[in-house]
Amino acid sequence: MTASAAATAAELPATVKARLTRERIFGSAMDLFMASGYEKTTMRMIAERAGVNVALSYRYFPSKEHLVAEFYRRFSSDFVAASAVVLQRSSRLEERLTGVAETMFAAAGPYHAFAGSLFATAAAPSSPLNPFSEEFTPVREDGVALFSRVIDGCTPRVPDDLAGELPFLLWVFNLGLLYCWMHDHSQGQEKTRTVLRQSVRLVVGIVRLGSSPGARYFVRQALPISQLIRSSVPLLKDGA
Repeated sequence: MTASAAATAAELPATVKARLTRERIFGSAMDLFMASGYEKTTMRMIAERAGVNVALSYRYFPSKEHLVAEFYRRFSSDFVAASAVVLQRSSRLEERLTGVAETMFAAAGPYHAFAGSLFATAAAPSSPLNPFSEEFTPVREDGVALFSRVIDGCTPRVPDDLAGELPFLLWVFNLGLLYCWMHDHSQGQEKTRTVLRQSVRLVVGIVRLGSSPGARYFVRQALPISQLIRSSVPLLKDGA
């Protein structure tokens, strides 16, 4: 930090300085994650790049995992907000599901180089980065709420009993697509996009069948499985 910048920072209110310092640490971490990868980046490297001492960096982010959790929160917020355009554009379920996934890929695009290295950490049951962990609850609930909006008023209409579980199942499906995309090194991640297109057609077909009297038995058998899985997820609001 230059002398003039330090003098300017000294004149700012403590809350503003704290926010700017936190942003600088976070931005430095993202730069290093993209340049060196998640595993090779240390908190000391992040602190040096941000121009702060290591103890201060730990005050704002107690670990690298907390930095990635912040990334997830911001990524999710931006992705959910950007998806609103997709929902306004069409009521067709196929277009909504495809559009939301493509919006997610676009938002994650700049981070593809290091995103795959996060999977091993996030997959650990005890990790706060695990999508099913208690710490991840706000991000998870925002995602499930997004898919509640996806199926609201869509065509084909989602049967009422299926509508209670489908947003959670679609969130899990989208999470699987994201992990697939992370590890996809085909040109433009075309393999993942092929999976997306074919899977979305299958989902829409299942929704159509859900309205058929002949398929009601299978729907009734499948829903308790989803309910059991969802009930084991920490703090996930019922009907989110």
